[in-house]
Amino acid sequence: MQEFDVTDLIRLLWRKKSFILKTTFICLCLGVLVVLLSSKQYTSISSFIPQKPQTDLDKSALDAYLQRESPSIYEANEVLNPGLYPRVVENVTFRKKVMYMPVWEGKDGKKVNLVEYLSSDEYHPFHFGRWLKKYTIGLPATIRTAKKGGFENAMERDTSLLILSPKEQRATDVLQRGVVLWIGEDNALLQVTTGDPVVAARLAQNVLSLLKEEVTNYRSAKIEEQWVFLKRQIGVVMQELKAKQQEMAELQTKQHILSTGNIDIQKGYLLAEYQHLYGSYQELNGKLERLKLKTQDNTPVFTMLEEVYVPYQASAPRRGIILTAFVALGLFLGMVLVITLPYIAEVTRSKFLMRHFSVKGDQVKDVE
Repeated sequence: MQEFDVTDLIRLLWRKKSFILKTTFICLCLGVLVVLLSSKQYTSISSFIPQKPQTDLDKSALDAYLQRESPSIYEANEVLNPGLYPRVVENVTFRKKVMYMPVWEGKDGKKVNLVEYLSSDEYHPFHFGRWLKKYTIGLPATIRTAKKGGFENAMERDTSLLILSPKEQRATDVLQRGVVLWIGEDNALLQVTTGDPVVAARLAQNVLSLLKEEVTNYRSAKIEEQWVFLKRQIGVVMQELKAKQQEMAELQTKQHILSTGNIDIQKGYLLAEYQHLYGSYQELNGKLERLKLKTQDNTPVFTMLEEVYVPYQASAPRRGIILTAFVALGLFLGMVLVITLPYIAEVTRSKFLMRHFSVKGDQVKDVE
């Protein structure tokens, strides 16, 4: 095997330019085929500012009585951390709620949910690429889905577990691929991608509305939890205050038995404990009043920056990028074949390769 310099390489590529162009044209045809067989995808985008937990210095300054009990319950913030929003959206229970919300309206005005929309060909037009994928690469999955009728009947009888039917699993896969929630430092971005622009917009609305509901319910549950905790602590403090009052009354009855000095000392201890408990009672009442105001707070959990809209411009496939990539692949593949095939012909002694890609033949042409 002989070595050649850059000039020989350029001369070889120029002499085989027709082969390189043919390879590039074949790759271009493959790129066009990929573009034609790829179904269009539409992405609906919306952005919002989530309500963040507010750090209150007063909450950390609890009195000794609350510290002895369970401060972790009281200090639990009633605002869900926005960093947990993506985990809420990815939850199976959340997705199951979303898939049964309407995303399409039939000709008769019937509201169609995502499960019905995906399982029926009535609601989306025929696409050759989708049909070809279904009966070639996706044929095993199609057969498995057709054979799961008995399995679905068995699932309907068992209500103790959260089980997804094949149709629901398909809708879950679509939500997993198409719904992306990004949480930044100051704002959040929701992207929903489907094969129909209207479905993408309505699905984005459904995700946002259900997420608002889940966050609001979380806030209400936390406020209710704090309310129950504070009421219980107030009851405990009131019982201890009554006990201290009873002790002071009993001490008055024993005044003629004990010396005045002893009575004054015990009164001082009881009075200090009573004042401490009464301060705790007032503080708990103040916290309860502030919690009442929180129950009347109608501050939205989201502040929308960009509302959901119908994206009539397809986000995929990106035809220009795909065609450019296939053309670049064709040029690269053609040059690699021109360089390597002559030596492969020498090793394999293939008559076809030696006739078209012979190193000696190329050297003879260079001499001529």
